Amino acid sequence: MKSFKLDNEPKISSGFTTPEGYFDSFTDKMLAQLPKEEPKVISIFSRRKVWYYAAAAVVVMMLSIPLYTNYFRASEEVDALALEDYITNHTTISEDEIANLLDQEDLEKMKLDLNLEDEAVEDILLNNNDLEQYITD
Repeated sequence: MKSFKLDNEPKISSGFTTPEGYFDSFTDKMLAQLPKEEPKVISIFSRRKVWYYAAAAVVVMMLSIPLYTNYFRASEEVDALALEDYITNHTTISEDEIANLLDQEDLEKMKLDLNLEDEAVEDILLNNNDLEQYITD
């Protein structure tokens, strides 16, 4: 095989040539063709965008305040069902302790006004066959 050397082989010319002194005055010609006016500078912090940020902040506050008040409010009221379950499951509480916890208004609400006449009581006792059960209870 024949040895191949790049330096010894004849080179093919590309056919393109530049005129003499072309690159010496190239920058001056290029700068002369550019427009002389400065481009308009647009500020990042324009007044229009400030209003967008303010409107977004107002919307976020309008949505977050009701959510915050619903989730993080302290409830002063005790649920009646929860209170009843607590009392039934904790049988160590006596009736006297429950009476001490109640206010005078609560006690007034609990009073029953039974207006039974003597005739109504006699009718119930006569018509009821389980008198012995009432006597023993």
